[in-house]
Amino acid sequence: MPDRTNLACHYDGTFDGFLTVVFEAYAQKLPVNVITASGQIQTGFGQSIRYIETQEEKARRVERGILGKFGGAAMQQIATVFWSGDEDKDTVLYRYIRAGFEQGRHIYNNLTHPDVLAANNLYRNISREEQRVKGFVRFSLMENGVYYASIAPRNNLVPLLTPHFADRFSDMPFLIHDTAHHLAGVYNGNGWYLVESEELTPPDITEQEHEMRRMWRLFYDAIAVQGRISAKRRRGMMPKFYWGNMPEMSPRYAGSILIL
Repeated sequence: MPDRTNLACHYDGTFDGFLTVVFEAYAQKLPVNVITASGQIQTGFGQSIRYIETQEEKARRVERGILGKFGGAAMQQIATVFWSGDEDKDTVLYRYIRAGFEQGRHIYNNLTHPDVLAANNLYRNISREEQRVKGFVRFSLMENGVYYASIAPRNNLVPLLTPHFADRFSDMPFLIHDTAHHLAGVYNGNGWYLVESEELTPPDITEQEHEMRRMWRLFYDAIAVQGRISAKRRRGMMPKFYWGNMPEMSPRYAGSILIL
């Protein structure tokens, strides 16, 4: 017989879906042990499973409760950590929220609490990668007139990067494609939205874009000081993990030097 004190809840993978699970856990006093997105659940021995259907009204009630009890800074942290690539992030966030409802606003800086520390570590990880990837995003003009950039970060950064670039390039329609998490952020000049992108095939880049890439690579090589080139330092400042989506690191546009 399944152990009712060992409950795994799964949901549709949306932020509202996660908040709905939190609502139901409190409203029904569910003994939740694990929370995970639909399709990713792995049950253990004796573990019971329950699917929670997303309800926007319940999600908003939890959101208002967090804002009132924890404050805006904690809500922003929760909303950011939700996009972490860590497979346990939903459970970590749930435990953090429970701790917050018990202890109030001071929970935000209470790093001696294990659940707060776990959430804070995920927040620092995704925030660091977000700031790093912002500098590595490369937009290319496609034949359909849309600017396209591909990324493959460890965390799910498209929901965090798209509003940043929509504000920065408000007159430029673009698409940021996360090939690792199969998600794309689309900005059409008026607003942005997210789309699943498992079958997305972008148009070819223009010949003008090819020429711009070649010129950028020539500049990249020309400013290099041969006697001071350090492959180790380059990898420290610009990790090789991200090179695959950066035109200046593509062998196709290689000039005189390419230090790997």
